[in-house]
Amino acid sequence: MSKNLLNFVFVKLAKHLKFGTYKRSGKNFSGKTCVFHRGGGNKKFYRLVDFYRRLNSFGAICSIAYDPNRSAYIGLVLYDNGFFSYIVLAEGSIIGQRIFSGVTEVKFSKNSLNKSSSLALSAIGLFGVVSNVEARPFFGSSIARAAGAGAVIVAATPNFITLKLRSGWLVNVAANSIASIGYVSNMLHNMRVLGKAGKNRGRGKRPVVRGVAMNPCDHPHGGGNGKTSPPASPLSPWGKITKGAHSKKKIKDKLKRRLFKVR
Repeated sequence: MSKNLLNFVFVKLAKHLKFGTYKRSGKNFSGKTCVFHRGGGNKKFYRLVDFYRRLNSFGAICSIAYDPNRSAYIGLVLYDNGFFSYIVLAEGSIIGQRIFSGVTEVKFSKNSLNKSSSLALSAIGLFGVVSNVEARPFFGSSIARAAGAGAVIVAATPNFITLKLRSGWLVNVAANSIASIGYVSNMLHNMRVLGKAGKNRGRGKRPVVRGVAMNPCDHPHGGGNGKTSPPASPLSPWGKITKGAHSKKKIKDKLKRRLFKVR
């Protein structure tokens, strides 16, 4: 098949894996704004990405695409059994590369499978780098999915695998949870420079206005004649102390860090 014909086939396949969305602009079901500074932005399609990867089949990466809904690159995979789907790619993946998706009891070494292949954590060697990890089996991957993210297998038991995340946290995951091999693609995502305000507007982010520039009815810092400084204890728009005061959630998070984070 010619290159143009292959591209035509891949475009037709990908067409069935995306659909249009509508913007909520931070508003809830009643139309009230709950999340501020959102609105506008470019139109974008949502691509259906396979986060389960339990086909037990080999496939080939047909094309690599940009997805506006996530920081990593996605790839269109055509499997040997005829299925096709988008997956989150690992760093170093190329078009035409063979990958495996599924669960297997065979013990693979770290270098026997290509990056972006997905299999059970129990089948991946110790100190292997994984991403797109399922927190619970059959619930879809939810750990280490952002660009450049990854986790290292540091301990293993028959039922649980211990992962060390980039943040230093240790997480216990079921041994039969699915994970992909390698770091997530687009490693330099955090080095990007937007360069102008219009880029943020295109991403659906609206300007943030200082409280002292508002009216008294809009913010506790607002009002007054001319420029005024914020009060000694800055308040949120709803009148709560916004600096120094920890919420219950933050206090619990600190206790967790003491227990689980590696120093």
